[in-house]
Amino acid sequence: MNQFSNLQKEQIRAVAEPIWKNIIEAARERDYARFSRGFSNDLLAKLSEEHFRESCEDFPLLTTIEPDFEFIDSIHRESSITILWRLSSSRYQGEFLGLLTLQSGDNGMEIIAVSVN
Repeated sequence: MNQFSNLQKEQIRAVAEPIWKNIIEAARERDYARFSRGFSNDLLAKLSEEHFRESCEDFPLLTTIEPDFEFIDSIHRESSITILWRLSSSRYQGEFLGLLTLQSGDNGMEIIAVSVN
């Protein structure tokens, strides 16, 4: 059983929302140090600052996500939880999906995956 299994949806939202807000704001500002705050070592190894900067150029959605987003739901696994967000963009019409996956790590809660589709 993991630390997230006993949390209600509103409690999960309360924990995840400030983390997601930081990621969105940092992406808009192209601030890698802030963007990667709380990342697991594995995620830091996969998403270097160079890769982040290239993604900002090649995938402009990342830097145009509107600051207001909507919590959709959470998906629980044995040792992690993925939180789903409804997003919009200042550049692209329509809705987009944000995913944030958290797990307990050696230094507390850490981000093991983040994506925008």
